[in-house]
Amino acid sequence: MINLSVCIVTKNEEANIKACLDTISWANEIVVIDSESTDKTVEICREYTDKILVTPYKGCGPQKKQAFEMATCDWVLILDADERLTKELQLEIQKIMLAPKHD
Repeated sequence: MINLSVCIVTKNEEANIKACLDTISWANEIVVIDSESTDKTVEICREYTDKILVTPYKGCGPQKKQAFEMATCDWVLILDADERLTKELQLEIQKIMLAPKHD
């Protein structure tokens, strides 16, 4: 079985983050890099993971790279806070994780 880390970069995503996290709550690990949000983004994220780093914004690429480097699972999925996985995509990923055909 393959393990999955999901990485998300946030900044003041209180309106979006819960819906995103709900669609990936089954992942083995959730990593959040937050760019010093002033709303409840981090508080909401703490309901799903303790792997949260609050840091000044360094640009989208560097923030995602930092999240990727914190991930510890075999596979890594990077999402934006306003993205959601459909139920069909969730099931497809989970099916592949159980019996991967490729590394």
